[in-house]
Amino acid sequence: MGNGWRRAVCLFAAVTMLTGCWDRRELEERTSVVAIAVDAVPGKEELYRVTVQIPIPIKIIGSGGKGGGTSENVVKIMSVTGRTMLDAMSNLQRRLNQRLFIGHTRVLAISEEVARKGMRHIMDSFRRDPQIRRLMWPIIVKGEASTLLKIKPKLVQVPVVYLMDLIESGSKLEIIPDQTLGDYFIQTSNKTMNPYLNYVEASADQVKWIGLAVFSGQRMVGVLNDMQSWVLLQLRNKEKGGDVVIPMPGYKGEFVTFRPHFISTKLHVLEHYGSGGQTHHDTHGARYTVELQGDIVEMTKPLQMDPKAYIQEMQKLIKQEMEKRARNLIRILQKEYRSDVLKLGSSLRAHHYHDYWKKHDWNKEFPNFPIQVEYIIKLRRLGMETQ
Repeated sequence: MGNGWRRAVCLFAAVTMLTGCWDRRELEERTSVVAIAVDAVPGKEELYRVTVQIPIPIKIIGSGGKGGGTSENVVKIMSVTGRTMLDAMSNLQRRLNQRLFIGHTRVLAISEEVARKGMRHIMDSFRRDPQIRRLMWPIIVKGEASTLLKIKPKLVQVPVVYLMDLIESGSKLEIIPDQTLGDYFIQTSNKTMNPYLNYVEASADQVKWIGLAVFSGQRMVGVLNDMQSWVLLQLRNKEKGGDVVIPMPGYKGEFVTFRPHFISTKLHVLEHYGSGGQTHHDTHGARYTVELQGDIVEMTKPLQMDPKAYIQEMQKLIKQEMEKRARNLIRILQKEYRSDVLKLGSSLRAHHYHDYWKKHDWNKEFPNFPIQVEYIIKLRRLGMETQ
């Protein structure tokens, strides 16, 4: 009896390993969506207009068919309305002859109007759906989000690929953050920080990154331009940001350009610290120390002084400019947007949980929390001239 039972168990285990994909579906039987745009419907606050971009594989070069086509005919743009995201997608499914599949979606474009009203209702379905890729890029669009899906770039066939390449190349250069849907979900679930998303502007034939959209919870509260965004990346992500163009003192209309190559950012959360060097018995404060190493890559005015003295003068000038930009960024975040996209609250909770975090409401404390930023600039060379 014991041997018979063991044989039955082994047979059952072997049979289970021989099972196949009973619910498989061929790729040709699916309608894959590569990008989704969400806009408001004028005059109907209860509705969203959802636009999708669907590639047509047989018209894309290299697909194996006759292939070859412009961006105008290799994708299909479709728009529907709905009270929720799932309601809109259900309405879209009724217009398609194949099953709608959003597992390959790479870009979620949301209009600024919708983002400023709040995105909780939109993001809920994306968070619950197991098909959704957490590496998808949510992007805020100035104006209508559907414009982003309708651009006709000359460099690629599928329009959304142009935007994907823009973000990927900018991320490698550390001038555009690689902010994914997964990052957004983590940051909105964390009480110690607020999220930001890339902010772009689209026209008929191009798309341009113009900065970052700042959020408080899941509601957009403001925009940072490119220079402000680069300072934020330096403080929060330890990324070097873009070129620094500053006027040459004493010469009207002349400029010098500094290009960072290496960055080191350190955050010190200090106890009993006040602004202006004052000491308070119940106050903490934060000090960022940012070291930037880079080169002078452009001077519109020829050098007319000793190179070593010039380097010292430029280091001082760039330091003043960067600290001025940092003070402006912190003022905007604290006084205008009241949003901790710096992730400063995370450091406070991690290192000062009992002596500060438990005793204060961070959302109320952040606008008045003392924050100082110090830059250390090190010039390596003046262009190709090594010093």
